[in-house]
Amino acid sequence: MLVAKDNFIVRTGKGILSFSLASVIRTALGGLNEGGESLRDTYRAVAPFYPLKYGAGRKILALIPAVPLTYFGEVQEPMTMDLRYVDVDGTTPFRDLVAILSLAKLQQPKAALEFGTYFGSTTANLAMNLPDARIHTIDLPEDDTAASALVEGKPIDDRHLIKGRQLGKAFRGTPLEQRIVQHQGDTATYDYSVIQDPVSFVLVDGSHTYDYARSDTLRAFSVAKGECTFLWHDCDEFNPGVLKWLVEMIRAGLPVVRIEHTVLACMNIDAQDARILKLMNA
Repeated sequence: MLVAKDNFIVRTGKGILSFSLASVIRTALGGLNEGGESLRDTYRAVAPFYPLKYGAGRKILALIPAVPLTYFGEVQEPMTMDLRYVDVDGTTPFRDLVAILSLAKLQQPKAALEFGTYFGSTTANLAMNLPDARIHTIDLPEDDTAASALVEGKPIDDRHLIKGRQLGKAFRGTPLEQRIVQHQGDTATYDYSVIQDPVSFVLVDGSHTYDYARSDTLRAFSVAKGECTFLWHDCDEFNPGVLKWLVEMIRAGLPVVRIEHTVLACMNIDAQDARILKLMNA
């Protein structure tokens, strides 16, 4: 993804805002390049215009009740984790992965559905910790050209991640692959009737726009069975589309909460609850 460089006036303004004794010392000891890097580091750390850019998102986030992970119960069993891809841009960070696996182990579903396979890190970890479950995961087609064409003109974000994907790399060629079903297509138009397993654990982590957060959730509702755990990733001020949809569900009476110290939102509910059915028919 191409990023436009700041012009001279913008760079000068950022430099003035970032000036500090630390940057002077770093310049004296390391030279002009080192000093410039210090100014950039300071600007990123201080983020003077953060409230203007993300203030609205923070206000929406505050409308979602926050609870500790232990609110849902204590996981007594040991957890197995493959951490090879947690630092790859676009994959689930360690703390969020721990929360996802904890909730999955508490739920013990016979089948799970994940929106957004990417490298397959979360997929593989779910399969490792749910040895009796089938894991369904969906992402855009593996071919970059086909994937880009499928979502051309649609309201998606993170377009740069499409070309960076290595779809399912974490589980391909491993014994885990036998219990993982890789679906490929646009999550908004995919035919989910092919999923016949009783899904009772869902992770929505595809495109983070309002349209896709809503569409993916409603499609998850359509395949879920019985008492279910629903999770939404990237519940933070940087993803106002996700927040808007979560708050919309809360206002419809659904028990959506966010998990402290993560960017996850969660809801435990019977998939046939009248409030869900009403939302699906709205």
